[in-house]
Amino acid sequence: RPHPPPAGLAAVAGALTFASAPLDLRGLPPPEPMEQILHHLHTLPPGERLVALTPMKPLPLLPLLQQLGFVCEMHEMDSGGACVTLCHAQDAHLLETPHPA
Repeated sequence: RPHPPPAGLAAVAGALTFASAPLDLRGLPPPEPMEQILHHLHTLPPGERLVALTPMKPLPLLPLLQQLGFVCEMHEMDSGGACVTLCHAQDAHLLETPHPA
């Protein structure tokens, strides 16, 4: 009979799932998109990235990201807003791979 995965592993798997799906923040007024990104970064496991869709480029977030040990890549979207990909600084290579569709 198979054993269930350890509780800690299930929690990590849940975090990995949310980190892989884009976080759509385009309907939120400022500064909520930036606050939501910071909230999610605090639970982002090393080796994963967070993809967020924002109503505009979150430029005030950039200096704070560096202080917290994160890096990001931003692209303006044709539909308006920005697609922001973030990860721990030591995982900067993750920014070079394609994002989820």
